[in-house]
Amino acid sequence: MSHSKRNTTRAVFTSYERNLARSAWGTNSAHLSRDSFLPFASCKLCLMPAQSPVSCLHGDIFCRECALSNILAQKQEIKRAEKAKETEDKDADEEKNRLDGEARERAVTEFEKIQMGLEAKTGSSRKVVGMSEGKAVVEEDVVGGKRGGKRKFELDEEELMRIAQEERSKARKAIDDENVSCGDIAL
Repeated sequence: MSHSKRNTTRAVFTSYERNLARSAWGTNSAHLSRDSFLPFASCKLCLMPAQSPVSCLHGDIFCRECALSNILAQKQEIKRAEKAKETEDKDADEEKNRLDGEARERAVTEFEKIQMGLEAKTGSSRKVVGMSEGKAVVEEDVVGGKRGGKRKFELDEEELMRIAQEERSKARKAIDDENVSCGDIAL
């Protein structure tokens, strides 16, 4: 006995299976009648004999009026699509600006809370010790090293921009998490 569960593994088909196979995979072909073909020199758009025919590069024949009306319809559709794209881009930019503003506002409020001592920031402790050549010199606790050891590094403008971008993305993620959790409750 065969281990397969499919009927097609057997060498012999039943008459029912044979009829199913014939209907699905048979060589039945449709015969196209004379009505299935367009008459010679007929327009590809209106399917009638072409009035003042024009041809495209591929050799298709069209009525001049049908071709012009089709081109005008395509141009109008393209203009409509461009306007829709512009409004969509404008809305996306406004939404992005709104989200950036919310993230910036959240970062400012968190900074103010930290400065007032209301919240403690988690992570490594950093302390600005001075400025040298336009760069901030920062002391940070050494991670994994000897306890109480400090290391100094300099923050240039690129590093500050990267840190600010990380803070904005954290604030944006926090806002999104709050919106999702509030949306779940409202449902």
